[in-house]
Amino acid sequence: MYKTGDFVVHKVDGLCRITDISSLDIPDCDKTKQYYYLIPTECPTSKIYVAVGSGDASLRDPVTHDEALSLIDSIPDLDEIDVENEKYRQKEYNKALVQNDAKELFRLIKTTHMRKLARLSKGRSATSVDEHFLRSAEHALYSELSYALGIEEDEMSDFIEARLSNGKK
Repeated sequence: MYKTGDFVVHKVDGLCRITDISSLDIPDCDKTKQYYYLIPTECPTSKIYVAVGSGDASLRDPVTHDEALSLIDSIPDLDEIDVENEKYRQKEYNKALVQNDAKELFRLIKTTHMRKLARLSKGRSATSVDEHFLRSAEHALYSELSYALGIEEDEMSDFIEARLSNGKK
């Protein structure tokens, strides 16, 4: 069980801080059920409620500094997300996004980035599906890596690129 003040990674909103653990003050709501009140670090006006002990993968601990560097270093070895049928691309991307797994988010970022580069080299623009999921995955993952590494989220892409190009493997 998490405590008030802990940082957690929410499967959609990225890094969040637990500001309270209590029941919801909503009519017709079970007052005995406890909820984590989360505030996303990148959107302090938002509030997310997650049931304590909900048993799903909605929340997890953020990666550590060493785990973050190890994940970044593993990017070249990560397989892209294989989509046999273009009709199912959005479904496969969404599945990767909501797994709340840092490695899967990197796979999603790598896949959409490589597809974007391939399309640009042919004089075509990136698809809206790829762009949407690239932005979503980057936000979710980069907020967590920013916390773990002490680097601003908007500098994370440059940091990753520099680390990989310097052969830190």
